[in-house]
Amino acid sequence: MLASHTSIRHLFGKCISQYEKLRKKQAFLENYRKFPMFADNDLSEFDESREIVQNLVDEYKACESADYIKWGMEDRGKQVSGEGNTSGSIDSRVAPP
Repeated sequence: MLASHTSIRHLFGKCISQYEKLRKKQAFLENYRKFPMFADNDLSEFDESREIVQNLVDEYKACESADYIKWGMEDRGKQVSGEGNTSGSIDSRVAPP
């Protein structure tokens, strides 16, 4: 069961740590390289997913602080303009101006 509270960040952090160990050894990747999507050694999907989970861990960690309401506001200009957001949409944590 996954619960939505801040202590879950430790589980996600452990998953990231295990992923990094496997990625460093290039373990289990030969099965993915059989598919055209990964044939040219483009494993960026894995790295992007790792970054997303790391952002989740960072946000859960920020939730534990008293000033969480201000978390992510330092990049507000980039997020509103879309520069800091890879998906092209405005981050849901940032209210429109």
